[in-house]
Amino acid sequence: MCEPRKIRLTQKGYTLLEALVAVIIIGILVSIAAPIYSTAVEQARLDSAAGNLKTIWSAQRAYWLKFHTFASNLAVLETEDLVSVSLAQTQMSPDARYVYYIDFAGADSFTASAIRSHSNVWQGTIQIDQLGRLTGGIVKMDGSTLSPQTLE
Repeated sequence: MCEPRKIRLTQKGYTLLEALVAVIIIGILVSIAAPIYSTAVEQARLDSAAGNLKTIWSAQRAYWLKFHTFASNLAVLETEDLVSVSLAQTQMSPDARYVYYIDFAGADSFTASAIRSHSNVWQGTIQIDQLGRLTGGIVKMDGSTLSPQTLE
């Protein structure tokens, strides 16, 4: 005679429903984490721009010690080998995240700016003066703001 077949109650693998639930949970986690991640990346870019402004500030101080006036533009600082060519030529770069300018320079004071560029989401400007004070920040389209986080 025929023996009855044994039915296995323990199956290996996942059902379609279990896989679907896992995909939905992963999607929810990604949708929560993506904005936090993009804001953290933008904060890092802003802090890098603030660091570049501090480099310009240091270069301006060195230039002032030699000439007793501040440099009127970044090309002058680059000519004196006080800033890198890549920093001095951000105005010409089609993919620069920040463009750097010396807004004003005189015998006793200067201001330099980093303007956020090539972004449809973030915009704004940060500035540094002859005393090394950073001001300004950037604003997201939804109204949230970021300010440079530097060690003083």
